[in-house]
Amino acid sequence: MSSVLSNNSSAVYVRPSRSIGGIVLDVTVSEQHQDELEITSHPVEQGAEITDHAFAKPATVSIEAGHSDSGGSSTGDSRAVEAYEALLKLQDSREPFDLVTGKRAYTNMLIRSLAVTTDKATEHVLSVRAELQEVKIATVQTVSVPKSRQKHAARTASPSKTGQKQVKAANSSGLRQLFGG
Repeated sequence: MSSVLSNNSSAVYVRPSRSIGGIVLDVTVSEQHQDELEITSHPVEQGAEITDHAFAKPATVSIEAGHSDSGGSSTGDSRAVEAYEALLKLQDSREPFDLVTGKRAYTNMLIRSLAVTTDKATEHVLSVRAELQEVKIATVQTVSVPKSRQKHAARTASPSKTGQKQVKAANSSGLRQLFGG
């Protein structure tokens, strides 16, 4: 008997489990995704407004999750405490990371805030709300435009090396005109 996978020549995609920068928590209670578009608006004559541009704002994700002490820890510490410390370390690193949720995967995310609730019912559980935001990373490139291609090269060209200059004394009549004297 042959396997369905062995007869299928197409690739199989397996989505990784939910994780925040590689940290896998025991349970995800809720996820809230927000993708927002900023649409510009400019008033023109007669009070009408026109729109001439739109841009995507950074994606944000709110996650409520939990991690339990059950199952023990290899270091002897509380699993809930270890998970919380790992999240704090990830936030403190300020390095963008990957986020995998139940709906989609994100790159270049940072933890904006972590809120942990502990009470008598959750003493041995990490109950956390994480607010994450995408970081838009731009790349900058410097280009040189030859003077021959510049309309006003004298004003817009890069400074050129013209050697040393001698300082000239200002005449007093020019200073009086400049300062109204």
